[in-house]
Amino acid sequence: MQSQLKILFVDDHVGLRDGMTQMLKQKDDSFEFVCANDYESAVNSLKENPDVKLAILDLNLDGKNGLDLIPELKKIKPELLIIIYTMFNDVIHVENSLLNGIQGYVTKDSTIDELATAIKTVAKGNSYFNKAATELMHSLLKNNGRAHNITNDLSYLFDNYKSLSKKELEVFVLLSQNMDVYDIAKKLKKSEKTVINQRTAVYSKLNIIDRHDLLEKAKLLGLLL
Repeated sequence: MQSQLKILFVDDHVGLRDGMTQMLKQKDDSFEFVCANDYESAVNSLKENPDVKLAILDLNLDGKNGLDLIPELKKIKPELLIIIYTMFNDVIHVENSLLNGIQGYVTKDSTIDELATAIKTVAKGNSYFNKAATELMHSLLKNNGRAHNITNDLSYLFDNYKSLSKKELEVFVLLSQNMDVYDIAKKLKKSEKTVINQRTAVYSKLNIIDRHDLLEKAKLLGLLL
């Protein structure tokens, strides 16, 4: 007998959410759903159901950003897997979702079969981005000439970007503005040696090869237009 997979489904459109959960259970009877329609009910539901492994979140929860809920859920269960299920299919929302450490992104124009596939894929420890989200990430990477392994490349970059300290991030932003070490040290009132050390850390964490590579990665991260 297949073990149950408990899923927290957070969406403020109750009719759509309930309909989706019923159809998903018809696709795979191992799916078990706990439903919530806002921040408070989502947090309480996770507290009451510690065996939830995966959460499906809408990005718009009664006018609030669903991404802001992720840290609250992670406080309760750090290993919780996250799939964004949304009507938004633009670069900004995909980027911001990746920056929040999600494992999947599926737009609401996808079929029920694709959402079921995303759930099973993420539950196994892999990432899943549907065609619309992948095409957006492809558009970000195409100028880098790296069309292969798009999802993993971009996810890896965002994960490393999040590992930068506040001071390293500050230096990274100024480097992306073509400032040299002397000017950065003067602006931040630091020694040149300190700035060089922080620049080295940035290059190492983001696997930056040279200044051109730095600028390309700054563009991908939305730091440059």
